[in-house]
Amino acid sequence: MLESMVYAADVATLQEVWTSIVQKWIGPAVFIIIGACSLKFLFSRQWTQFVAFLALGIIVAAIIYAAPAMFSQNSTLVRGVGDVAKQIN
Repeated sequence: MLESMVYAADVATLQEVWTSIVQKWIGPAVFIIIGACSLKFLFSRQWTQFVAFLALGIIVAAIIYAAPAMFSQNSTLVRGVGDVAKQIN
């Protein structure tokens, strides 16, 4: 298992390795944790905690899966922050 990740890191680009790790390990782990905790709040009838945790979980999952698009060198977010930093300096 570790050998396949090391081999993938040698052959692939960093973007491909990140995508592979997110799809195989991080994404499913996040969904399992969010689901388990949400069910705990749901079964104990703590509605506000359930809704708040579920909303926070959705935001975290969106950031995990959208991070390459949001923080790549050519993304609108990075260019916008760079333009603001140039204006400040």
